[in-house]
Amino acid sequence: KKRAQAFKEEAMASGAVKAANVFTDPVRTFAYGTDASFYRLIPKMVLKVETEAEIRALLPLAKKHGTPVTFRAAGTSLSGQAVTDSILLKLSHTGKNWRRHAIGDDGKVITVEPGLIGGEVNRLLGAYAKRNDCDTTYRLGPDPASIDSCMIGGIVNNNSSGMCCGVAQNTYHTLKDLRVVFADATVLDTSDPESRRAFRYDSPFGKKLCEGVSALAREVQADAELTALINRKFSIKCTTGYAINALVDVSPDEPVEMIKKLMVGSEGTFGFVSRATYNTVEEHPFKASTFILYPSFHEAGTATAALKRGGSCAAIEVFDRAALHEAEKDAKMVDLVPGLAGCNKPCAGLLVECRGSTTDELEANMAGALATLEAAGV
Repeated sequence: KKRAQAFKEEAMASGAVKAANVFTDPVRTFAYGTDASFYRLIPKMVLKVETEAEIRALLPLAKKHGTPVTFRAAGTSLSGQAVTDSILLKLSHTGKNWRRHAIGDDGKVITVEPGLIGGEVNRLLGAYAKRNDCDTTYRLGPDPASIDSCMIGGIVNNNSSGMCCGVAQNTYHTLKDLRVVFADATVLDTSDPESRRAFRYDSPFGKKLCEGVSALAREVQADAELTALINRKFSIKCTTGYAINALVDVSPDEPVEMIKKLMVGSEGTFGFVSRATYNTVEEHPFKASTFILYPSFHEAGTATAALKRGGSCAAIEVFDRAALHEAEKDAKMVDLVPGLAGCNKPCAGLLVECRGSTTDELEANMAGALATLEAAGV
């Protein structure tokens, strides 16, 4: 408590944060300290941060006083990344701060700040395409279920994916550039060649970090077994934390690029992301979905593997018996899916989606999916 109090006093006295944006009362620390997970930690104080300059002032103070800080954007993660019993730096609900954006290359690229909601970014891209009569509409690659609630800060730092993007279009694979504030207030802007050069060669912190990740990458890439393990682990979605596949994917001679990719999934432990630039992906205007019921998980798994190999589907989601039981409660689902009501264990379902840039492409993908299932005998 003494350290937190000393941090608070110096932060306010130095002007690093506005007094009106510091909360220590039990009601607001409880409210702001709650996220979508089932974990419960009450922060000693909550600071609403409005600018990158405030972050640059606060992080060295936190280090000086030995007070850990946690960043919070929307707080929609189910895993507790946005809760703390120390200092919580909160980005949301700070007016127009952290909400700027810039769209380029006919929508193929968008630069965003961490307080924008993912779904909001997609709507901005859609409006841009309509306003400029673009032939193609683009969207963010990551499509988490919480996209209409989660913010860019969390999408980057948790490497959010989703049912359709899988690993091919997650943040790691669609991120173009980042602007990052590190613990000593050093700023790296990977979109600026001079910033990259200064970070690598002039900044004591940056130089040491670059040398360290380069050495680590050389060690990893020299180990064929470890390289294969990392590639295998990051080819599927069940990975969390630092994107250490950067140590395999990037040359040791490009440490800044490696650091940029390592930031993805770091959950705020590596630095503060104040801006991100994404390479967007095409938003297909034509989509069709169907729900297929199978008598066993084995058959559903066989169908999933076959559809994945076939490449005609944009998304496949598996429903186990518990999910099917919930679906039975929806009268519309029961009407849409013959045999759903009262189906016995261990049945399983597949929700399958096909997409296309044109109706002809959509119909071709649908026909391809059906042909794949027939060939697989499921």
